[in-house]
Amino acid sequence: MKDLSPKSLGEIRMTDAERDKRRDLIRAPRPRIASTIVLTHGPRDNPRILMGQRSKKHDFMPSVYVFPGGRVDRGDSYVDYTGELSPRTQTIMEAAFTPRKARAVVLASVRETYEETSLLLGQTGQTMRNHRDPSWDAFRHAGLKPDLDGIEVFGRAITPPHRHKRFDAWFFIKHLETPELPQIADSAELLNVGWFTFDEIQALELQRATQMMLKVLEQYLSYDRPPAHIFFSHAKHGKILTDSFPNI
Repeated sequence: MKDLSPKSLGEIRMTDAERDKRRDLIRAPRPRIASTIVLTHGPRDNPRILMGQRSKKHDFMPSVYVFPGGRVDRGDSYVDYTGELSPRTQTIMEAAFTPRKARAVVLASVRETYEETSLLLGQTGQTMRNHRDPSWDAFRHAGLKPDLDGIEVFGRAITPPHRHKRFDAWFFIKHLETPELPQIADSAELLNVGWFTFDEIQALELQRATQMMLKVLEQYLSYDRPPAHIFFSHAKHGKILTDSFPNI
């Protein structure tokens, strides 16, 4: 594994507003379950990666470039879908969640990808169930079901307690085999959405957590066969720990 110590990743980047919000809290907030997906396209050793810049109006990590993602919603547990999780990803996810919740965490990354970049990760299917949840209207209108095939989990990171917002974020990857780069668009959540190589990403403004997960991603892409565990960053007794999940 590459060096992922706090020293190797530089200083924590926080705005004055973020520090003020954290000081107003009596205790560290409880992490919310979140889901992030890295979409790659092109050669495995130098792919293009979908990222966008968070609006400067955000009160959590403003202006930095991130992968598509966000909180897991209740409706993600009930939406109709196609495809299945790989045995590896299913085993890892179900070490933390029920089978339904495990799928919901992955499906949330598919939904967030559309909401933030206009990219639909779906397959043609019959009419979707759960028609009352507007979060998935775009898929229904396009005659698609969100697709789980090809999505693999590669990391997990829990926001340290010094932040005023905290997430238990799960990181997934899916390689797109389309002949051309899929069409994408900016949104209210992400600006300057684009496909970037690893070298191009180094010139972008990044948060330390994103830098960390990019190193984890590079390590993951180097495997001929992914391991049965994932990188896991979390805090314990005031220290940032980097180990594996499930524990090995």
